[in-house]
Amino acid sequence: MEVKSPRKTSAVKDRAATEARILNAARTIFARHGYDAAGLREIAELAQANLSLISRYFGGKEGLLAALTDQFVAGRREGGLSYPPQDTLEEEIYCYLHAKLRDDLKDEEIVRLIVSRAAIDAAFRKTGGAHLDGQVDGNFLSRIRLLQDAGKVSPEMDIDLLFAAIMHVSFSVNFFGAMIGGRPESEIDALFNGFAAALAQGLPIRH
Repeated sequence: MEVKSPRKTSAVKDRAATEARILNAARTIFARHGYDAAGLREIAELAQANLSLISRYFGGKEGLLAALTDQFVAGRREGGLSYPPQDTLEEEIYCYLHAKLRDDLKDEEIVRLIVSRAAIDAAFRKTGGAHLDGQVDGNFLSRIRLLQDAGKVSPEMDIDLLFAAIMHVSFSVNFFGAMIGGRPESEIDALFNGFAAALAQGLPIRH
């Protein structure tokens, strides 16, 4: 078995640390100036990294955006849910929608960046679409399985279709309602209540 030398291990750690600084800097500069106006030199200066490393590690500004998108999606699919399992499907959907809203507001600058870029850049839209693989969030899936095991959700329910509907609701309310529209929390909560009730009562069934 090959044993990595201390020097090689240190180099790998140094690169990972540099990549992380560059990505954090890119996120800040993109949020500050927008994608088109963001400059690689400013990103490198903020990251305290050599300008050439951006091209070497990421291939330029497009690669930075792609890496940030990968990082964002991976972060959403890792870890557990911030609330305990609920007793009904309606309550589970309602809590999940609120959890996703908190996540989106916490990462508002990257959400705005990804959505705005996808709206005008066909190449990025195609690349970003690869992330939308239709796979159900594993955390949400495990919650539905618990409800099915308890006899509270039909075993025939199409979970993929249900989750797709939840994601459409989440994006519409979070982006257009909360971020763009600045709608009051009471209105957002009422929307989540209504959608959760509707989706729970009209469960998609496999044919």
